[in-house]
Amino acid sequence: MGTRPLTPAEVELVLAKERVVRVAFFGADGHFLVPMFYAWADGVLCGLTTPGRKVEMGRANGRVAFQVDSTATTGPWEWASVSGHGQWVEVADPLEFGEFAAAFYRRLADAPAWAVTALEERFGQRGVVGWRIVPEELSGRAHGPEEDEG
Repeated sequence: MGTRPLTPAEVELVLAKERVVRVAFFGADGHFLVPMFYAWADGVLCGLTTPGRKVEMGRANGRVAFQVDSTATTGPWEWASVSGHGQWVEVADPLEFGEFAAAFYRRLADAPAWAVTALEERFGQRGVVGWRIVPEELSGRAHGPEEDEG
């Protein structure tokens, strides 16, 4: 087993097929790491969330780090991971918001009914914040059998 860098095409594939990104926010009161659903569209991570600590920290300091892991089909022994850093941007423009909200919901199309209901209830009770992360640097690594191990 070995670890190797991902090619740019493999980085794109991981970001396009996965749905959960861990985002690290940085602020005067410390750091905050949180998993969030996302969609990868036009070279940016985008999604919807509720107001709270992460949004406040993103507004105060838009610099974030993030990581996306791919292990769901391979288990813990074979994985791919993409990490990077970039700029958190809150999206308020209804035209832009609607466009990537559609991409976000398409990524969650296979969610069970209870999960969709819970998400909609949270948005209804707490509000919705559209966001995107514009990557400034991306890199990835994979762990698995060596090419000649078959």
